[in-house]
Amino acid sequence: MQSDFTAHPYHGLRNQSEMKTPAIQTILVPTDFSKLSGRAIETAKNIAQRFDANVHLAHVHEFYYPSGLIAPLPFSFAAYRADAEIQGTRRLKVLAKKNGTAAEHCHFMDGAPPFSEICNLAQGISADLIVMPTHGYTGLTRVFLGNTAERIVQHSPCPVLVIRADKNAGRSSLDGKTGIDSILVPVDFSQSSFQALEYAIAFAERVAAKLIILHMVHLGEAFTADGYAMYDFSLLIDSAREGAEAQMQQFLRLAKFRRVSFKSIVRVGPPASGICGFAKERDVDLIITATHGRTGFKHLLMGSVAERIVRHADRPVLVVPSHPDVRAQRLTREERESVERKSRTPRRVEATGGSAAKKKERKLTLHPFPERRKTNKFRESHSS
Repeated sequence: MQSDFTAHPYHGLRNQSEMKTPAIQTILVPTDFSKLSGRAIETAKNIAQRFDANVHLAHVHEFYYPSGLIAPLPFSFAAYRADAEIQGTRRLKVLAKKNGTAAEHCHFMDGAPPFSEICNLAQGISADLIVMPTHGYTGLTRVFLGNTAERIVQHSPCPVLVIRADKNAGRSSLDGKTGIDSILVPVDFSQSSFQALEYAIAFAERVAAKLIILHMVHLGEAFTADGYAMYDFSLLIDSAREGAEAQMQQFLRLAKFRRVSFKSIVRVGPPASGICGFAKERDVDLIITATHGRTGFKHLLMGSVAERIVRHADRPVLVVPSHPDVRAQRLTREERESVERKSRTPRRVEATGGSAAKKKERKLTLHPFPERRKTNKFRESHSS
């Protein structure tokens, strides 16, 4: 076996991961003014002190129009939106002053969906880290309400630190004064996980923490044609574990750990639940993992281990995105397409003089609720 670096099976990963080192200068914290958002702000402030970074606060206001507003009323949506912007900006500045954040670092948005607005803002201000909470919805609650944190993890152009709404998280909330002592880094020997490992090494060196590098050997589900047969999979499991341990050693030789202490562990089991269980067993303070950035049909079929970890872990998770440049280009393309769709929307007809038929069209066009106006046009045309 050659000892030359070019013969290494992971040759090329080191150079491709240099962009992942955490030079954190700008931290973005989306807030909904809840208590959980306050914990995220405290966490961002502690990280900002260690990295000498600036904290930006952002709030996305979602407009919910009651069904009663479909009737013609003396109501101005423009005034409603303007008032919401004034109130939201005022609350953001009060929150910023309370937490020692500059007022010019407050951002109020009223677009939709919220995760898209946050990701576009992160790209616009060149954010190096997004710190946000998650309510940890699962089951039917997650189906109906969704989870903004998971969508930001999927689309963000920069790393995302997710704080879970768990009262029993203890010091793992990162908003106390105990700091970060241990960091769990799950790896699957891919380029994305190597980039996350490099990021974790630089992060651990800055906060003086130790690393635990974990690989879960997943053999999948065993199916047999004979339901009554007994099979011994111990030899297969042992062989897979030995192969993974050898692969782990080759994988770690590329990383430069410098002064960071670490140890590697290989276990057998399903990736997401195994990682969450191990984090709870070892009581780690933070999980740093990578995401492959799957979207569309691939994401629907395969899902994302990182998103499942965010959903089920009872401690903070820092997700390092794969291919951030591609994600930034995707966000730019989506924003451009949105502007083009708006420009293709037909404009209202100008209210100029003309015949009686044109007068009716002007009434329908200028009315704030044209469909309701069209429904009642017979009554209106016969009114005195």
